[in-house]
Amino acid sequence: MIRNGKAGLHPVEADAVKRIYQMYLDGLSYQQIANEMERQGVKYHQHTDRWNKHMVKRMLENETYLGTGMYPRLITSEVFMKVCLQRAGKASGTPCPDHIAPIRRKAVCARCGAAMARDTKSYGVPRWRCENPDCAQTVRVEDPVLRDSLTQRLQALAEKPSLLIPPDTRRQDGPSMDAIRIQNELNLAFNRGAESAELIRALIFAAAAESYSAIPDPTPGCRLDCLRKRLDAGPADEGVLQELMDTAVKAIRLGNGGALELELINGTIFTSDREERTA
Repeated sequence: MIRNGKAGLHPVEADAVKRIYQMYLDGLSYQQIANEMERQGVKYHQHTDRWNKHMVKRMLENETYLGTGMYPRLITSEVFMKVCLQRAGKASGTPCPDHIAPIRRKAVCARCGAAMARDTKSYGVPRWRCENPDCAQTVRVEDPVLRDSLTQRLQALAEKPSLLIPPDTRRQDGPSMDAIRIQNELNLAFNRGAESAELIRALIFAAAAESYSAIPDPTPGCRLDCLRKRLDAGPADEGVLQELMDTAVKAIRLGNGGALELELINGTIFTSDREERTA
């Protein structure tokens, strides 16, 4: 929290962070911790007291709690390291091959769109599991089969550069709710006239940052244009396919039987060299 222009500890939230780290060291799972936070009425966001296991996971990975930059320390280095080692131990299994790691970063469920987690413990064939508990779709597919499917799909996409249309980057109408709130706080601070110069400066920077964040980033569209021109000029080699994966593919959708679709950053879902649809 900001007080008198300086970052300080929010007593309720700081205590919650410390308890979450201790509960994890005591053996509670992400979901059990999330349930406990909800039971205690602790808010993750100011507008909701709902928690899920992904929120807990992100907190246990957050190095900001060690006191980086302008932020005060919440967690000791010893506690943070113990949590890291415990998480690594729980995640141990068959190492993920290098050629599967890019797929894992972009893998989502073809049924509901939630992230897919790869698991090799006690299953033999790698299992991809939807992290949405209401869906929980499971896909089992050998790594070489998955790699070959992705390569074939990228090669088919490379032959249709006309699909690489830049996404719509039109700016939203009007300022965001956060921008309006920060501007109102700044106006009130000016009207009161008794606020510190540090607080005024912090609010001005926050208002500028929020306004800047709303400006569309033209970079993805420009990269896509350049890639389309390269594909128009000739056949795609391995390097171009990798660039296609990095630049144009937003998500890799996994479905029943290991079916693989490519969701592009412009919203197109590419299912084969003959079929595509809009997400």
